[in-house]
Amino acid sequence: MPYTGALRGSEVYGQQAQVVLNTDTLFLSAFPTGWLITAAGCEPRPQLPYQCKVKGG
Repeated sequence: MPYTGALRGSEVYGQQAQVVLNTDTLFLSAFPTGWLITAAGCEPRPQLPYQCKVKGG
Protein backbone atom coordinates (compact mmCIF):
# COMPACT_ATOMS: atom_id res chain seq x y z
CA MET A 1 0.00 0.00 0.00
CA PRO A 2 1.41 3.44 -0.84
CA TYR A 3 2.13 5.89 1.96
CA THR A 4 -1.10 7.74 2.74
CA GLY A 5 0.18 10.25 5.27
CA ALA A 6 -0.17 10.75 8.98
CA LEU A 7 -3.16 9.72 11.05
CA ARG A 8 -5.61 12.59 11.48
CA GLY A 9 -8.24 10.75 13.50
CA SER A 10 -10.22 7.58 14.09
CA GLU A 11 -13.66 6.63 15.38
CA VAL A 12 -14.93 3.21 16.47
CA TYR A 13 -18.61 2.34 16.15
CA GLY A 14 -19.07 -1.11 17.69
CA GLN A 15 -17.63 -3.58 15.18
CA GLN A 16 -16.80 -0.90 12.57
CA ALA A 17 -14.32 1.96 12.45
CA GLN A 18 -13.32 4.94 10.33
CA VAL A 19 -9.67 5.97 10.03
CA VAL A 20 -8.83 9.36 8.51
CA LEU A 21 -5.32 9.88 7.13
CA ASN A 22 -3.85 12.95 5.42
CA THR A 23 -4.67 11.64 1.96
CA ASP A 24 -7.24 8.85 2.49
CA THR A 25 -10.18 7.69 4.55
CA LEU A 26 -10.50 4.00 5.38
CA PHE A 27 -13.34 1.95 6.83
CA LEU A 28 -12.60 -1.17 8.87
CA SER A 29 -14.63 -4.02 10.37
CA ALA A 30 -13.76 -6.30 13.28
CA PHE A 31 -13.45 -10.00 12.39
CA PRO A 32 -12.36 -12.95 14.56
CA THR A 33 -8.84 -12.53 13.13
CA GLY A 34 -8.70 -8.78 13.88
CA TRP A 35 -9.53 -5.48 12.18
CA LEU A 36 -9.63 -5.61 8.37
CA ILE A 37 -10.04 -2.79 5.84
CA THR A 38 -13.42 -3.01 4.10
CA ALA A 39 -13.24 0.23 2.07
CA ALA A 40 -10.43 2.56 0.99
CA GLY A 41 -9.94 5.64 -1.14
CA CYS A 42 -13.09 7.13 0.36
CA GLU A 43 -14.13 10.73 -0.16
CA PRO A 44 -16.94 12.51 1.69
CA ARG A 45 -19.98 13.74 -0.22
CA PRO A 46 -22.30 16.33 1.33
CA GLN A 47 -25.57 14.76 2.53
CA LEU A 48 -24.56 11.37 1.02
CA PRO A 49 -22.48 8.36 2.10
CA TYR A 50 -18.76 8.37 1.34
CA GLN A 51 -17.74 7.44 -2.21
CA CYS A 52 -15.05 4.73 -2.01
CA LYS A 53 -12.77 3.52 -4.81
CA VAL A 54 -12.15 0.10 -3.21
CA LYS A 55 -14.87 -1.88 -1.38
CA GLY A 56 -14.87 -5.33 0.15
CA GLY A 57 -16.74 -7.13 2.77
